[in-house]
Amino acid sequence: MKIDKIITGNLGLKVLALFLAFFVWAMITGKERSYAEKNLECRVEYSNVAKSIDVSNVRPEKVQVRVRGTTKELAQIEPDDFKIMIDLKDITEGTRLSYFTEDYIQLPKGIHILAVQPRMIEITTKEFITKEVNVRIRYKGAVPNGMHLIDRRVAPDKIKISGYKPDIGTITYVEGAEYVNLSEIRESKTVKVLLKKEKEILRMDTDEVEVFVEIEDTHKKKNE
Repeated sequence: MKIDKIITGNLGLKVLALFLAFFVWAMITGKERSYAEKNLECRVEYSNVAKSIDVSNVRPEKVQVRVRGTTKELAQIEPDDFKIMIDLKDITEGTRLSYFTEDYIQLPKGIHILAVQPRMIEITTKEFITKEVNVRIRYKGAVPNGMHLIDRRVAPDKIKISGYKPDIGTITYVEGAEYVNLSEIRESKTVKVLLKKEKEILRMDTDEVEVFVEIEDTHKKKNE
């Protein structure tokens, strides 16, 4: 009897409490399982770039993505949770490539893409090279009367330059920035000359060379 009273006592309140508990559970579960949409702005990134390759342009740098998922999942995500990562490991020369954006979006589990803008990503690369070129010194004037020019030597007579292949591929020499005026030289001497760095050249292994000018005083030689 006591057990029956315990079970049936306040039955209405117990049923109401059970109903309220079920209602709250249903609300919470329903909210977690309800679906929503969200707009995100994701940055385009790239990886595995060869040392000889520079990425000169990425267009666009950011992509607009509209996604769908449960309310709970969408509340927990941020733009950083979405990665648009393009692998450039097979790129060995300068080129322009186009990629389908959707193929490179890495999504959290349970999130689905509804729309992407733009649909294509364009990446432009340039090949960076280093090459050896000749040094060309420019001279003007002539040695003074009574002097004889025996020799003129440049050290080093070749230097290494670096830059993008399309820009420096046809460059075969680097010139001195100023002329060496032979009319001002009255004895054998070494002259330091700065090299002219063209805008296409990004780096030179030296920006200065030495020019050795050897001359002979013919009057002095006759007297000897």
